[in-house]
Amino acid sequence: MHHLLALIALLCCPLLVQAQDAVFSQFYASPLQLNPAFTGVSAAPRITLNYRSQHTSYPSAYRTFAASYEQPVNNSPSNFGIRVLTDSQLDGLYKTSQVALVYAYDVRINQDFHARIGLSGGLLDSRVDYNGLIFGDVIDPTEGPDGISQEQLESASTTSVDLGTGVLLYGRNLYAGLSIEHLNRPDEGLLALDDNLYAGRPQRFSLHTGAQFDLKRFSNPRRPAYVTPNLLFTSQASFQQLNLGAYFGYGAFSLGGWYRHAFGNADGFIAAVTFREDILRIGLSYDSVISALRSVPGGLGATFEVSFTIDFGNSQELQRRRHADRYNDCLGMFR
Repeated sequence: MHHLLALIALLCCPLLVQAQDAVFSQFYASPLQLNPAFTGVSAAPRITLNYRSQHTSYPSAYRTFAASYEQPVNNSPSNFGIRVLTDSQLDGLYKTSQVALVYAYDVRINQDFHARIGLSGGLLDSRVDYNGLIFGDVIDPTEGPDGISQEQLESASTTSVDLGTGVLLYGRNLYAGLSIEHLNRPDEGLLALDDNLYAGRPQRFSLHTGAQFDLKRFSNPRRPAYVTPNLLFTSQASFQQLNLGAYFGYGAFSLGGWYRHAFGNADGFIAAVTFREDILRIGLSYDSVISALRSVPGGLGATFEVSFTIDFGNSQELQRRRHADRYNDCLGMFR
C-alpha cells in the first residue's frame, strides 16, 4: 500500500514532490553525468560505467545505472560523447531514463590555463508500471491482498527533449566548473491533473572545484603520491547538497573521504577506494547515514556505488609518448 500512496504523490502532486536527479557519490568517476564539459578530457576514447544502490535497507530503495562513451578528436579542440542513465524507484514502479549526445570545445586561454564549454542534448523518459500496484478491490479485510484487480490501467510514459550545458576552467593544479542540467525543464508529468501548473523537471546546478598536488616527498616513478582536495555543490528545486573531502593516492591505490551536508541536516559520510592498472580503474564507495534518518523504523541502510572505467588515454605507451604523469594533473581524479 505504501507503493500506491507514494505513487499518488508523485503523479498527482508534482508541485509538492518534484523529481530530482541522482547524484553519484563517486562524482569524479562519472564526469559526463556531472558536467558535459568533461567530455574528452582524456587523450583517447574512454568508457565509464556506474551503479548506485541507495538506502539498501529501506523498501523501494533507489537503483541508478549510468554509462558513457567519449571520443576526443585528434589535433582538434572538439570532443564528442554519449551518456545514458536509468533511475528506478518504488521497486521499479517508477522509472526515468536519459540518453544524450554530449560535446565539449576546449579553448586555450594561455600556456597554463584552458576553458572548456560543454553542451548536451537528448531525451528524458518517465514511466510508471501499474502492474505492481495493489488496489482496493483485491484487498480482503481478513486475508489481505488476494485476486486480480478489475482496474483497467495501462502503463503511462512521457518523453521530452532534455538540454544541458556546462563550463570548466583548469590549469596547472587547479580546476573549477559549473553545469546546468534540464535547461528547458522537460515535461515528465504522467497525468494531466495539475492544470499546466507543473513547470517540468527542475534545473540542476552543480558547482565543482578542487586541486591536485604531487606529494614529492613520498613519490617515486613507480609509485606516484598525490592528494586532491575537492568540493561539489548541487542545487535542484528546494534540495541542496554539499560534498567536501579529499582523495589520497599512492601508486595504483587511492582512498577518499567526503562529508555530505544537505543544509537542512548533516547527511552522511562517504568512504571510497580506487584501484588503477594501466587503462583500467575500479572504484567502490560506501555512504553511511549520520542524520536523524538513520533511526527511521527498519533503518535506511547504507548506500553503495561501483564504478568501472576503461581509459585508453591512461595506457603506459600513450603516457610515455606524451611525456605526462597522469597523477601530476589537476584533472587527474577525473581520468
